[in-house]
Amino acid sequence: MPTDLRYDQAFLQRLVTHAIRLHRPRSLEEATMLADIRDYFMYLTLDSLKDPSLARTLIDRFSQLQGWLRREHINQALKRVHPDKIVFYQAFLFTLEQVLSLRHGVTKLPNEKISRADFMRSWKKTAEKLGLS
Repeated sequence: MPTDLRYDQAFLQRLVTHAIRLHRPRSLEEATMLADIRDYFMYLTLDSLKDPSLARTLIDRFSQLQGWLRREHINQALKRVHPDKIVFYQAFLFTLEQVLSLRHGVTKLPNEKISRADFMRSWKKTAEKLGLS
């Protein structure tokens, strides 16, 4: 079994919603729950580092979660009260998605640089243009 953690989209949406609501914990219990939710995503990601099939599924799920957080029909009260937290979780999910994409060579864009060698060639040009070499 690749993971013993649930990763259906509805469940992950509920986790993200709770994380947004708990983002500024008011008690030790809330702080623990928030840490557990973040750790849940981290362990789910770690489990998929070993399993390309699970990784592809999670890449899609994390991408869908980012889109869900951007869309207007997300809970408007949540969006009004916690816009900065929504951006934080979009970035958090994007980072996890990128780690899995790099690990398993999953590209989403036609000219995306996915191998270390491709990255290094591209980075050399970028660093030169930015005066960082």
